[in-house]
Amino acid sequence: MKYLLNVAVLAVLAGAIISCSKKLYSSNGESIYHTGKNIGGEKLLDKRHSQITLFKSCAGCHGKTGGRMKACNISWRYLSDPQKITTPYTEALFYRFLDKDLKSDGSPARTGVHWAMSETDKKDLLNYLQSLR
Repeated sequence: MKYLLNVAVLAVLAGAIISCSKKLYSSNGESIYHTGKNIGGEKLLDKRHSQITLFKSCAGCHGKTGGRMKACNISWRYLSDPQKITTPYTEALFYRFLDKDLKSDGSPARTGVHWAMSETDKKDLLNYLQSLR
């Protein structure tokens, strides 16, 4: 009986530790970037149209600050810099990228990843990308 009680206590403690280890994000945009889910827990990856479903968030490929992939840097400082991008991204072009998988110059991005985001989610993600340094 004592053994079962000890196992039960350990199970409760393990559950508490695991549930406490979930990262809380300070904004909806940060949550979307790091988890692929909005702050309400809605999954935003459109699996019906995506070819790449292994990664569920931006951070999976682009890292903590958007610059992990040199050829595909998504930090806003990079995307909106005319010295680095021939047609720098504007907010409207960024939203078009999310909706239609088109680069800022209108050519297909062919990322293989498609998102189903509300206007609020897109705006919040953009705000988060603009905050990255």
